Amino acid sequence: MADDEESSEESGEEPKKGSKKKLIMMVVLLLVIGYVVYGKTIGKPPPKTEAQITAEKEVADWQLDMQCSLANEHPVPEPPEGAAVLGVTTTTVEKAPEAIGPVLALDGTTLNLAGGHYLKIRLALQLPLGLPLEGKIEDLAAHENWGATASQVMLNTFANKSMDEILPTEEREKLRHEIGYETCMRSEGNATTVYFTEFVAQ
Repeated sequence: MADDEESSEESGEEPKKGSKKKLIMMVVLLLVIGYVVYGKTIGKPPPKTEAQITAEKEVADWQLDMQCSLANEHPVPEPPEGAAVLGVTTTTVEKAPEAIGPVLALDGTTLNLAGGHYLKIRLALQLPLGLPLEGKIEDLAAHENWGATASQVMLNTFANKSMDEILPTEEREKLRHEIGYETCMRSEGNATTVYFTEFVAQ
């Protein structure tokens, strides 16, 4: 008789345990469904306003301009009005970041100058540290067309320059920074500045 009671108690415990597990699984499932529904309806962030989209673009452009200006001794731009809309705070940076990324040497070229003179020049591009490189740096730069961009900027900068405008060291450095800044802006910061590795005028 006692054995019968014990066996009935044991059999009664198993259904209780099974029903508790089912209940917990149902609650978890309902919570997950509720979370997904909340995320797609009430919890979904409101769409960005036109002012926010414009502000984000202004701030991104300003950050690129700041990076290129600092790398090329160019006047530092003022932050845009959009920075206040996004709550972006800015601090004055007094010096350019160190040029410690890889350097890409370009082929040399010869340019005609004013007065029948010519300039033999070769550029090297300073690339930023942390640039994701797959394979050789030359392959990446050729694919991205940074060398062609720098060469076009160089041609535009030296067009119709006279010997007096390019030979003094101070003037040559100004031209180098001008080319570096424009190349940096056009490459969206992937070539931060340029160096003259060859500069022969005759």
